[in-house]
Amino acid sequence: MKTVKLTQVFIRSLARQTRAYTIQDSLCHGLGVKVMPDKPMQYVISRLIDNRTRTRILAPVSALTVKAAREKATGQLQVWREENTQPSMSASSRFDVFVEQTWKPMIFEHWKPSTKRSVLPALNRRLLAHFGRYPLHMINHRMVQAWFDEISKTRKGAANRNLDTLQSVFKLALRQGHCLTNPCIGIRQNKRRVLNRFLSVAEMQRLSVALDECEEVGGSIAQCADILRLLLLTGCRLSEITFLKGEYVRGNELHLPDSKTGAKVLYIGQAAVDILSRYHCKANTELFPMKQGASTSLVQSLWLRLRKQIGIEDVRLHDLRHTFASYAVMDGCSIPMVASLLGHKKVTMTLRYTHVGDDSVEQAAEIIGAVFKGIFTQPFPLKPYIPQTNEAPTPAVKVKQKRLPERKPTAKPKPKAVKKVKQVKPLQTPPSLTKEELRAIQRFRDRELFR
Repeated sequence: MKTVKLTQVFIRSLARQTRAYTIQDSLCHGLGVKVMPDKPMQYVISRLIDNRTRTRILAPVSALTVKAAREKATGQLQVWREENTQPSMSASSRFDVFVEQTWKPMIFEHWKPSTKRSVLPALNRRLLAHFGRYPLHMINHRMVQAWFDEISKTRKGAANRNLDTLQSVFKLALRQGHCLTNPCIGIRQNKRRVLNRFLSVAEMQRLSVALDECEEVGGSIAQCADILRLLLLTGCRLSEITFLKGEYVRGNELHLPDSKTGAKVLYIGQAAVDILSRYHCKANTELFPMKQGASTSLVQSLWLRLRKQIGIEDVRLHDLRHTFASYAVMDGCSIPMVASLLGHKKVTMTLRYTHVGDDSVEQAAEIIGAVFKGIFTQPFPLKPYIPQTNEAPTPAVKVKQKRLPERKPTAKPKPKAVKKVKQVKPLQTPPSLTKEELRAIQRFRDRELFR
């Protein structure tokens, strides 16, 4: 069978023939497109497993993209491998026992505290509750797919995070020989929501008025209002501000010993320095002295109330970080500069945070249009194009020419002798001779000439 890299354009170009034929994909071994003379084209999967050819129709070409077909084919191959290798393992550790005795000490304990707090409830409520009683080798791809689809009906984001945790468990189980395959391979995660929300100027003005009212209340509410201002002025994460200590603040720099991306130094403006200067504390104590763990929940509850009050219910607390990055870009800061302000190690992560408003895009389009309009309409003399290079001109190199040996003059060949033809003088006919005599004399002269 012919093997090519399947694309949407290539599949649409396939022509029907009198007999059915299949084109195999070069990227996913076993996946192919079957073209039939009287039926729609279909994705098929065919693979030789345990000296037996397994074939299955996946879906019509119009129902799946090439990428989705590859993922579905990978999942089907995983199911066939599990069915083929399932009888070879008869016993293994239970899922809950393996998680408590092996996975937690080796993997879970090395995660950050914030990651542990987010993973542990889902691990207890969903993973251990559903898979806890099963041996590891009995959990197959179909079970995991059905569990993932059930959670995705109500909470798609939570389903993706739980699947990542489950995949981490089975990676370790596969490495230690508790199962033969990873049942999470081939499961396509839910599409993530595009997050491009940031506050407009009018929304920030309304937020500033609401925060001023909270500061007049005093107490923990005023502290939460200052934390919200710092989130907007610095672009920091919530945990980086709520657990901020006095020893971390050094002028206009925040020296954080630990964060989501590790230890880093953040630079802040004078407005943020003025807010932090209100809170004086010892070096090893927090700037915002509230109960441990209650700081974050109080800030989040205040934010839920404020965003409903000023009419921005679709804005998350983390969108304040997006707002900081977006206004930095619209003010002319480069992407590497914004990455340094946010504390990102990779510029690609910064691109997810930087968004541009419609007004800025329209203004940029007007500027570019005006530039090209001036180029097209302004008359200017045409100059010949001369390609310029930065390379220095190379000096001319004298090439020594080899002297050829002198040839001795050769004697010119003598021309062949040409036989001279006797020139016959014209015959002068005396008037006293007759015609017969003249003819006789002419015949005699001819004989003498060609003798």
